[in-house]
Amino acid sequence: MRQLQPTMTPTGWFQIAWSSDLPVGGVKPLRYFGRDLVAYRGEDGVVRVLDGHCRHLGGHLGYGGTVSGDCVVCPFHGWHWNGEGRNTHIPYQEGRPNEARRLTAWPVIEQDECVYLWHDVLGREPDHGVPHIFTDVAEHIRDLEFHPASPRGLVRYDDLTLTPQMVAENAADPVHFRFVHATRHAPVALSQRSDEHTWFIQIGFGRRWVEWDPTSYDGDTLAILQGGIGLSFTALSGADNTAILLATTPIDDRTCTMFQTVWLERLDGDEEPGVLERRMEAATAQLKNDIVIWSHQVYEDPPALATSEGRLFGDLRRWSERWYPEQHAPARQPAAAQA
Repeated sequence: MRQLQPTMTPTGWFQIAWSSDLPVGGVKPLRYFGRDLVAYRGEDGVVRVLDGHCRHLGGHLGYGGTVSGDCVVCPFHGWHWNGEGRNTHIPYQEGRPNEARRLTAWPVIEQDECVYLWHDVLGREPDHGVPHIFTDVAEHIRDLEFHPASPRGLVRYDDLTLTPQMVAENAADPVHFRFVHATRHAPVALSQRSDEHTWFIQIGFGRRWVEWDPTSYDGDTLAILQGGIGLSFTALSGADNTAILLATTPIDDRTCTMFQTVWLERLDGDEEPGVLERRMEAATAQLKNDIVIWSHQVYEDPPALATSEGRLFGDLRRWSERWYPEQHAPARQPAAAQA
């Protein structure tokens, strides 16, 4: 197996908030990828993310900052910064904004109740979007109706000592279900594919499935679509269809935030007292078992795999290489060698 050395600065889209965290006029301080950031929703309803510190005297825009139009206003001296990171107004210097100083403006996508930020250590712009959980993961959920994830289906874990790569590799590890989640048997891999931006697997639960034959049985399945390293979209089929986004976003070089967003299929009887709460508890209960493992796991490179595990892990790690571009960038030559 080819070696892969994952870092805490992968390229891709990463969740930084839920839509409900940012009402119109809302301002929120963030810290991801070792950077202090500010997210705000302008009066036009658009979410924007900038570097967090005002370029005037360094006040943090996320602590006490307000919104004016499409700008965030510094609480220290009232300087206005727009979504492009430009200073547009200094209240005590009318008509003369500071055009020399800029804040980094981060690419943002908001969809399916989630807010995503683009990160690339080489400074490249996004070349693809974020998958839609209801249309891009599994055919069986495309025509179903789901409850909104908010507020019951929003679960967040902060300061986890794990890497996004560890979480992504869960998709290539059907065997762990038997030991971590106490399924009766290890699920069977039914289909797997990948392209430039996504990695997909479908697994079947129960002994009647035939490996690599998704038509061999009609039982429960789990479809997982990796949308880069930090986004795992899951669709569980069965009597209680469920869609889940597990998003892992680095805070710094040691820790991550994990967002779990859960959408439950609308079923008869959901209006009865306590029904949705019980369904949501069942849908979210197992993640804690994974987190215990990931938080104390070390990354083996290369891993010692059983023969049956090699195909999936090998394919996923080869696909993962593209998300760590700094490992493949040409090494800079010393100045003397360039002369």
